[in-house]
Amino acid sequence: MRLPIPEAVKSRLRPTGQWLAISLPPSQHSVTVNLVTAAGEFDVTDNSAVAAMRPFTLRIGLTPQLQSALRPERGPELHFGDRELGRVIGVLHLRHLRDWNTAAAYLGLFEVTGGAHRCAHWVRRGWDSWRYERAVRNIPPEKVLMAPTAVEQMMVFYLRPRPVFLVSVDDGQHSNIFPMDLVGPLQPGAFTLALRNTSPSVETIKRGRKVALADVPGTACRIAYQLGAHHKQSQVDWDSLPFKTFCSREFSLRVPAIALRVREVEILDFQTVGSHTLFIGRIVSEQPLLQGAQLFHTSGIHQQLRMRYKRPFQEALTPETA
Repeated sequence: MRLPIPEAVKSRLRPTGQWLAISLPPSQHSVTVNLVTAAGEFDVTDNSAVAAMRPFTLRIGLTPQLQSALRPERGPELHFGDRELGRVIGVLHLRHLRDWNTAAAYLGLFEVTGGAHRCAHWVRRGWDSWRYERAVRNIPPEKVLMAPTAVEQMMVFYLRPRPVFLVSVDDGQHSNIFPMDLVGPLQPGAFTLALRNTSPSVETIKRGRKVALADVPGTACRIAYQLGAHHKQSQVDWDSLPFKTFCSREFSLRVPAIALRVREVEILDFQTVGSHTLFIGRIVSEQPLLQGAQLFHTSGIHQQLRMRYKRPFQEALTPETA
């Protein structure tokens, strides 16, 4: 006879949720990101983003000083610090792959070789890791996007909340709009986007050389997730979208009227990085539209840590619960 497991025990045995949608002010600064090298530390909080998911690769904008600090005998590390808690909450170990000198900026590509978070005690971290790996083993190999260890490494990278954008593309033949968070600024005035190689919109962006990035309000979380299905499409029915659209200022791309802000980016260069195509471009216009909290993604482990200190993030709201 199997005895029922009390709900309190079940809740403790469940793995920590990997991802969480939250609402934050657009210019949130809750977590800092420092690149630690043998020659010193460098703030890359607003200068780092994902370049590929397999292998898990990051891109970091390089200054001459930072470039000279990267020495092959010692791999750099990314340290994630929670400003409010005043402590380092995660570390990623990197291997410098190569540099990329483009018309927009000079950047480095780094493969993540290891790392861990410091958001929970070692028993919980070990239990979560085992449950995550067990879940991946039940997924068909062709549908596995990342290695189990890389998934946890990406959770560490998302300790710094990452904004969600609705990206509009159009090359004159195909047009689309879809959500993305593998997006990030490069100082000064440049942006990168990492889009899976299998996405039909990769070719659309290569031909059109222009995109519009719309900041998603936290109350539009459900809408953004619904539009995730567009990643598999090359053309969308604009009249069936759950919001009104208007044409962007310079490129006349159709963008959502619900956006907090719209930035137009001219694509200057691109290259394949593992599972993704990494695009880099310069901002040609920026149009603030509405006030409000923006939709971000972060790791569930970070939210659990902040809840223990009674400083949780505000979870993103759908219109039904707002």
